Amino acid sequence: MAGEIDRLERILGGKFERRNARVIPGTQAVDGVEFSYFSDDGKNKFAKQFNNLTRNVEPRAATRGGLNESGCKITPPGGPLFHAIEYHGDVEGWRQDVKIGAKGLSLLLARIENGNFIISDGRYFPLSECLVDFN
Repeated sequence: MAGEIDRLERILGGKFERRNARVIPGTQAVDGVEFSYFSDDGKNKFAKQFNNLTRNVEPRAATRGGLNESGCKITPPGGPLFHAIEYHGDVEGWRQDVKIGAKGLSLLLARIENGNFIISDGRYFPLSECLVDFN
């Protein structure tokens, strides 16, 4: 079984992650990648919200790389729900595009820093007090 898993990991280009060993995006540094969270708009499915986040940002600051979903949701005490995203390549450009896109959609942004979930409206909570759900 272990040999089969090793073979599949080589084919897929990454390690399998056990559900009970998942890492919350943003709690561990990854070279060339930045993690952020955006608040759920309460109206649309995640895919539409994700697509809308930077769709209308003009001119786009990011010149290379990409924006991906990270398969994690966090709800701080009192809400709202936040979706994890990650960007790579032109990290500064993507950070700026996400910030502008979130502002245009009236969404909050958040990040994880020193074990705290820090929201752009000034609130922060120990990550241990937040509900974490992996998709």
